[in-house]
Amino acid sequence: MRMRVPGPWTYAAAVLAVVTAVWVTAPAWSGPPVRFVRTGTDPLVPTPGPRALRGPAPAPVRYAYRPVCDDGGEACKHWILVSTRGERWWLPYGFGEAPLALSRDGTRAAYWHQKKQRYAVVDLTRGTTTYLPQGIAAPVGADRATQPPLFSLDGRHLLVAQDRLTPEAEDVVPGTLVVVDVTSGRVRRLPRGERAAGWTARGLALMTVEPAGRSPGHVTSGTYVVRSPEGAVVSRAALPGNLAEQAVPSPSGETLATVATDVTPDGLAFRGVVLTGTRAGAPVRTVTPRLPAGWRVGEILRWEGEDALVAETRGPHGETAHHLLGLADGSASPLGFDVPPPPDDSLTVPPEGTRLVTGRVR
Repeated sequence: MRMRVPGPWTYAAAVLAVVTAVWVTAPAWSGPPVRFVRTGTDPLVPTPGPRALRGPAPAPVRYAYRPVCDDGGEACKHWILVSTRGERWWLPYGFGEAPLALSRDGTRAAYWHQKKQRYAVVDLTRGTTTYLPQGIAAPVGADRATQPPLFSLDGRHLLVAQDRLTPEAEDVVPGTLVVVDVTSGRVRRLPRGERAAGWTARGLALMTVEPAGRSPGHVTSGTYVVRSPEGAVVSRAALPGNLAEQAVPSPSGETLATVATDVTPDGLAFRGVVLTGTRAGAPVRTVTPRLPAGWRVGEILRWEGEDALVAETRGPHGETAHHLLGLADGSASPLGFDVPPPPDDSLTVPPEGTRLVTGRVR
């Protein structure tokens, strides 16, 4: 009896069957992972992390924030600048312990340069840096500063507070307010006792609050003064103390905005935003922002033109957000500032005081 010898095709079929069985039964981790290729712009690809800005910024800065993290990286030590396109940078030797200022158009930044031990003003459009005179003292820190640096509306002048610490370094003593011409470096000191409320087109608005004596209905009275960058008084008005305490002036200086709250047995009750005319020194109207249920205005950061406010808002469970409040209709548009919260297991205490600074909002 003759035995049949398998032909070459029979051997090939057998080998293919074995390979197929091995591929099917092998564990998933035995081979390389499957890669999916996407064409065009991929919105899921994360943007690069923060990096040092060493040259011109390709877009204006929309806002800056102080991060809270424990990884010890460079991005944890600095203010993080976020552009209108979403890029994130930090400024060399500009650590988060010191305050930072942004111009309204997002093209200038001012901060304490730790290496130079002087205030640095960066033209973000050109990538150039100007250092202010050495006679300006170092800040006491962003957490403890009574007044952070503040650019004038045109970005030409910078307000700086010369606070100092007590010998025990436990308390902050409010110091003289100085106005620096960024171009010439000329420094002018303002009278003591005045609180900076904000810049207007005519100069720096300042408040002085004093006991009202026998004035009915108010325990304090306020004086509203606008000084030119050279220090001359441009205008003056009297205000009730309860409206002058935390009032923020409009760019024209004609209107003040104040968060109105009432003290109740259950705590503070938000009553809206009171607009006060500086000429008459009396409230004009109250705006009730159309915020989500349970939300309220915590702080007015600044005016955006004469028709809107940039405000920090707070939710019913301690949440924090930022809205653009329309004064004509009370509209509240979320600004979408993305400030990462501290990690759940973070050992770092979130910074108090100013943690966000606004630049070009819209």
